[in-house]
Amino acid sequence: MNSRKRVCVALPPAPVPAVELQATFDDDANENARHERIVAFADTQAVASGHLELTRDPANASLAIVEVNPLGGEASTAVLARLLELTQADSRTSVIAWGDCTPDTDSYWTKLGAELRSTEQESDLDLASVDADLMSRWIDAAPDDIELVHWKGRCPDEHIDALVATANAMNDAPTDDLEIADIVYDAATLRADFDNRDASGIDYLGILAVCADGSAAGATEVFVNRYRPAYSWQWNTVVLPAFRGRSIGRWIKAAMWRRLRADASEVATLRTGNAESNAAMLAVNTETGFQPSHLMGCWQADRATLQANAGVF
Repeated sequence: MNSRKRVCVALPPAPVPAVELQATFDDDANENARHERIVAFADTQAVASGHLELTRDPANASLAIVEVNPLGGEASTAVLARLLELTQADSRTSVIAWGDCTPDTDSYWTKLGAELRSTEQESDLDLASVDADLMSRWIDAAPDDIELVHWKGRCPDEHIDALVATANAMNDAPTDDLEIADIVYDAATLRADFDNRDASGIDYLGILAVCADGSAAGATEVFVNRYRPAYSWQWNTVVLPAFRGRSIGRWIKAAMWRRLRADASEVATLRTGNAESNAAMLAVNTETGFQPSHLMGCWQADRATLQANAGVF
């Protein structure tokens, strides 16, 4: 695992307004996952928080994902202990800890017996600084046998099967050494996601590249944060295996950039994340103009191991 030990300092998080937090909390129990949140207080001051995600995906029924902030100290130890109790109560045996990949974070989870299994490069794109001529060239090079379908919020029903195909193609993205099963999507899962995003204050912008018979060639998605639209996310971009090598990924990214500039000018910056091992997508993002900001890490361990070692702090 030493090859994954490269770390860098994370940027300070952007302030989150209360109304955005409330919308997120209100959607914590949905069709595709259950969330638990713990906050530790000293008098009236919140001093540590934790988040537990329990997917309802049958293939990952033994898996839990946890976040604790900040790490270190009695408060965060107490928060982690409670999250692990909830994990045990739900019969989850494997835990992935997610957070900024800094030396202190790595030391914390390693001391508990977890291994750094995957690192993700977070990058930011200043939409105003993107080379418009380059985007035009990518769009002009589009294949003649594929067209783009745009939507906001919910993918049109006539294209939902094509979108399902692109969601399942995301299982080709590297997960490095994480012990995690492929997630199999269907139309019901995606429709639940549409509703969950809307409920939590996210406007989902999608572009689907489709063939004449309606089958999928690729897709790209952007999540616009209604409460802080300038702070939004480039989500999945995927090209199906049969269509790779035809610059479709560049085309749909350029089309999304043009759409945002025309119809969502309040979006100033997009953040995205890619596994450091995903050289192909990182290269496209670099060409687009994304600038690396910081690393995120995934540490994994048996839940019992974390509980047994929790007293080391």
